[in-house]
Amino acid sequence: MELTNLRILQSLVQDPHLSRVATRFHLTQGALSKRLQNLEAELGIKLFDRRGPRGLEATSSAREIAQLAAQILTAWDSGLQKARRHQDEPAHFAIVGPQIFMREVVLPWWSKTSAIYKELSLEVHISQLSKVSFSLVQAGMDAGILEHKEELEDFICKPIFSETWGVVSHAKAKVDLESPEVLKRLGWGTISASQNPVDEWLVRRQKMIPPTYRIYWNDLTAMANWVSETPNSASVLPLHACQSLLEQKKVQFTSLGKDSKRVLYLAYRQNHPHKKFIQDLLKINDE
Repeated sequence: MELTNLRILQSLVQDPHLSRVATRFHLTQGALSKRLQNLEAELGIKLFDRRGPRGLEATSSAREIAQLAAQILTAWDSGLQKARRHQDEPAHFAIVGPQIFMREVVLPWWSKTSAIYKELSLEVHISQLSKVSFSLVQAGMDAGILEHKEELEDFICKPIFSETWGVVSHAKAKVDLESPEVLKRLGWGTISASQNPVDEWLVRRQKMIPPTYRIYWNDLTAMANWVSETPNSASVLPLHACQSLLEQKKVQFTSLGKDSKRVLYLAYRQNHPHKKFIQDLLKINDE
């Protein structure tokens, strides 16, 4: 069944004059009559009675089918318009990034922003920060959060978020970044022996004596929770990893001064169709 035939049937029920409907569809009267005969043969239903000069008279079956045709054509036109919109702004966006950033920054932002993009679904993938660029390209993601600005083929890389790092300590712990001895007496926890922000920020940059660690846990939120429950404990974490604990006054946060900032980058595909969404995503640091 051609959609054009449904439109012709609908028009003939509303205006049962072959010549006028033929002109509307850029057909000869003979071609329209032939289409009508073929349609009746296809459906096995008599659609019109021929009334000579008075034109056609729609049967009750024709009127019923015309109502059905109206529903089909309305659904088709609506779906086609939606598909055309999605061609310009697709309804699916996939992004990959480190767990803590996606959970504590991207998802809260999306909960406030999603109402603007009612037809858009956000797909979030988790990857280790050091492996995001690989996951980004291999998995066909639309975008990814990178630790450093990278030159990836077919991707644009722009700053998206400025992390603030600092010493996160138990609410009652004494912290003095100018006193290595005070810092040394704290019970330190960190992500892992190989991926160790405590050594990077304090030992190398603050000239602190390497501390004795009490725990390694490859989850920044879990580390922040451990600090909040363990007296005289501390770690080096980004501010957004412990924001809720700070609000509850379970931990304290001491910025690392001029060394406290680290920029994260958004890598997104060139010639991408999500123009407004990308623009809004790049403003996430302003939220």
